[in-house]
Amino acid sequence: MKIIVIGASLSGKTTLVRYLQEHNINCSEIDEELTTLNGGSYPTDVDKKHHELVPKIVADIIARPDVLFFTNTDYFTLDDLRLARASGFKIYQLDISLSELIKRNKRRIEGGKYEDMSPWLEDMVDYQNELKKTGLIDKSIDATQPVEKIAKEIKQ
Repeated sequence: MKIIVIGASLSGKTTLVRYLQEHNINCSEIDEELTTLNGGSYPTDVDKKHHELVPKIVADIIARPDVLFFTNTDYFTLDDLRLARASGFKIYQLDISLSELIKRNKRRIEGGKYEDMSPWLEDMVDYQNELKKTGLIDKSIDATQPVEKIAKEIKQ
């Protein structure tokens, strides 16, 4: 399996990764890889993250013979995705509306554990819409479905 799943923040990537791992499906996500490559802590230096760590992770993922990888909207460039497709990857997208992301963001920040993502949500949705237009997406998955259904769609 060589799949890259792209989704905006709050689209359910982490929940999906946990579900798949609980069901013995080997997968990873960008935040885990960033934390590992940064010595065990999530990188707060944006320049280091985007110019040093992310390119290493992207190159490593594309070189893997078998991986189910979850990433946010802005880590893989269009050229990275084209290279991934040429290397045999399928590109899936978790599709979710801006209004649903805003609802999810509100619930998360009310819980007090998460930062407010609202300043970036519109740009993430715009990126997802632009990505659809490129023809690089092999499958668009409704991210409002229960996690079990999303997992089933990914495994098909």
